[in-house]
Amino acid sequence: MRSRPVWDDALGVEELRVLDPGPADLNATPDVLVIGGGAVGLAAAVMCRRAGLGTVQVIERDRCGAGPSGSAAGGISPVMHAVGHPAFVEMAHASLALHRELDAEWEGAIGVEAMNWLIVSRERMAAGALDVPGMEAVDAERAHEIEPYLGEAGGAVSVRDQAWVNPVRLGVALARRAGSVASRVAMTELRTNGGRVTHVETTAGTITPGAVILATGTCPPEIAAVPHKIVKGHLIATGPLPVQVRTALASTIIVIPFADGTLVAGGTFHPDDSSWTVENAVVEDIRTEVERLLPPARGVPVAHAWCCFRPGTPDEMPVIDRIPGLENAWMSVGHFRTGLMMAPAAGLAVAGWVETGSRPASLTAFDLARFARAP
Repeated sequence: MRSRPVWDDALGVEELRVLDPGPADLNATPDVLVIGGGAVGLAAAVMCRRAGLGTVQVIERDRCGAGPSGSAAGGISPVMHAVGHPAFVEMAHASLALHRELDAEWEGAIGVEAMNWLIVSRERMAAGALDVPGMEAVDAERAHEIEPYLGEAGGAVSVRDQAWVNPVRLGVALARRAGSVASRVAMTELRTNGGRVTHVETTAGTITPGAVILATGTCPPEIAAVPHKIVKGHLIATGPLPVQVRTALASTIIVIPFADGTLVAGGTFHPDDSSWTVENAVVEDIRTEVERLLPPARGVPVAHAWCCFRPGTPDEMPVIDRIPGLENAWMSVGHFRTGLMMAPAAGLAVAGWVETGSRPASLTAFDLARFARAP
């Protein structure tokens, strides 16, 4: 069993070169500097370039996509978040549309795939029990028509027309269009004067940017006091099943099937665990739930098991805002478990703010001040 994301197996020499080019070609005077090379940062860089904001430099302290972005399951499912804040739901739907538009424009470089879900309940759910557009409550008979290999289920919620992406393939597609990308470069200091960022000190030298976008997962406390929480999660990938599962499932975990018969499953929550250790007991719990949901998975070995740390905020919404006191610096942080999904729309909105100097209306709900307003 391998303790790294299953997606890493598909990384060839060229893909690694794109995601991990090193610091050699660092532009020290970019018009826009993006700090953070996950999906959120790379998408922001892409959107800044598309907006015609000049030269764009991305710096990443590790390999691009080595953090939560590259460890995610890859689901892009706005309807699964339909009970969240209306502004979040609206941006999520816009972001799925952007994923599809970019994939078409880039001739399939992202590889967005259609995906349907069954949210499985332990109790029978009557048809019509939900009023959320895009969701349909179904009884056990209909649930088994949708997914013939589903185990015992008293009912389910059907969610259609969602999507999935390979996280690494998305990262490569974005990095190729993000401008100049430098890996193994960490920010060490943000120097300011007169309400502006003047210099960014890094492990590869000083950068003098026109504008800065911080997309580092969590915000360093010396830059802004953004309330945050970091939640560990586990995922596994199985070997091939003897049958072809065709629908993604959600219960206490998520299960995503692939054309080769394998499954990716997990998405657990361990807020009090800060260790990078993959816990065997958690892996076994995930396996047990997979076998309950899909009996043909019994006895199929676990090929990969890995964990990651999701950077979030107390209300599980990102902070997409200007950095307090700085007129040429923005942040897009705290995306928790939705960074892949939200990256294109969040990047488009930030790029629009940098371009015009005015906050887009779509970002009002994502401001930092909301935590001060909370009762």
